[in-house]
Amino acid sequence: MHKILLMGPQGSGKGTQAERLSKELGIPAFGTGQLIREEVATGSELGEKLNAIILGGDLISDVDAADLLKRRLAKPDTQNGYILDGYPRNLDQYRVFDFDSPTHVIVIDVPRDESLKRLGGRLTCRACNKVGSVNDGLKPGDLCACGGQWYQRTDDTPEAITRRLEIYEKDTKPVIERYQEKGIVHHVDGMGTIEEIFQKILAAVV
Repeated sequence: MHKILLMGPQGSGKGTQAERLSKELGIPAFGTGQLIREEVATGSELGEKLNAIILGGDLISDVDAADLLKRRLAKPDTQNGYILDGYPRNLDQYRVFDFDSPTHVIVIDVPRDESLKRLGGRLTCRACNKVGSVNDGLKPGDLCACGGQWYQRTDDTPEAITRRLEIYEKDTKPVIERYQEKGIVHHVDGMGTIEEIFQKILAAVV
């Protein structure tokens, strides 16, 4: 059973590695952002409530995020485990995530300068939310494999990136320390090729 929390600063490649790990282990990977988008798309009462909060420029509450996660973990495909990307982000989320216990916390470590460099060139697909990079030869407006367009998010500006990295240092590192006390944290060097980093993660969980 693998119940994996994948953590690390923005630009550490969590999404890419979660996708690969999901295929390798045969368990689903998801983040709370994805769960929110999926719930909104259903048009449910909760989805409409969450959409109104987001459109108002606010963040959904930690309790609502935990409720979405609890629902997702109750689905049959998670019975052999799951990969949770970037959650819990802070101690409040850590406290409400009391309905399951991870078996592994993988922290992908990259230097701050590297995070800034990677995020500065990051592009996102408008349709499928896949992440790419200008370093891979992509340009805003190019078409993704799904048919959607690549664009640069407004929160991928240098100022926004710096703020997010500061939040990770201040809010997320204390969460990692809590899991460290439980002896389930594995730090992985996030420098190198995607394949090299993936092999390091695999060695930590199998």
